[in-house]
Amino acid sequence: MNNRHEQLLLKQSTLLMLVVAIAGMVVGFVSGSQSILFDGFFSLVATFIKVLMLITARLIARRQGSERFQFGFWHLEPMVLLIEGSFLLLIAVYAFLNGLFGLLKGGRDIELGLVIGYAAVFTVVDFAYYFYVKRRNRTLKSSLIGFDNVSWLVDAMLSVGLLISFLIAWSLKHNGHDDWALFVDPLILIALALCMLPPAARIIGPSLRDVLGIAPDTLDDTVRLVMEAAQERHGFESFVTYVQKHGRGRFIEIHVVLPAGYPLQGIGTLDELREEISAQLGKPEPDRWLTVSFTGDRKWTT
Repeated sequence: MNNRHEQLLLKQSTLLMLVVAIAGMVVGFVSGSQSILFDGFFSLVATFIKVLMLITARLIARRQGSERFQFGFWHLEPMVLLIEGSFLLLIAVYAFLNGLFGLLKGGRDIELGLVIGYAAVFTVVDFAYYFYVKRRNRTLKSSLIGFDNVSWLVDAMLSVGLLISFLIAWSLKHNGHDDWALFVDPLILIALALCMLPPAARIIGPSLRDVLGIAPDTLDDTVRLVMEAAQERHGFESFVTYVQKHGRGRFIEIHVVLPAGYPLQGIGTLDELREEISAQLGKPEPDRWLTVSFTGDRKWTT
């Protein structure tokens, strides 16, 4: 059920962001504002990323995987997020350079009435949808939705920055400072580019760790603590653990070495130990892959 709601939210987000993108590019072209064009281009890239996220959510919902991807499609989630973060970073660099060249060329004259109306409308739209999705995701608890919603927060911040800056430019023009007003648009572009760097870093960092297969510290510590307690209770000779995270998918391998003469009442004893370890690691969930094996020969754990 959650995955169906997740896909529905992603569809809504994609369609609405496409509307924002088209509006931004049209208004930017008509008004001559590079910062509005930048906002529209950012929204267009965000729309493309949302389509990838929707495809990823549908594949993850299949759970059983395929002949080629036998562990499922969890690995696609951090890859899509890494693409999104990389696009945000590239757009920020482009915007910064564009704004810098605009300053060096003496600024830009733009149609302020049109861009002020655009910025005001989409400030309300972006923030309203951002808080709506954030409230919905408290129930869904989807990392995909959470990262997707970052694009709405960034777009809302862009719109607020545009609105404030264009109002300043309008004030300068109406107070006889036309020359100063010319520099507002490229300055906005530079400021927006700098504001986009933190959100891009927040997306790139975790997703890059997942793509590279770096073991998540919290999960690794949890598994080790559980197994140390189990070793003390049941007298295991030793154990080896491996953990990995791909998006929402968590993969846990535990290999236990039993001492010679360990009392076994049959295969059921091992199953009971697995159940105990699984319960200590938390409630079993569809996105958790847990393997617990037992051996009497240490060579099978290396």
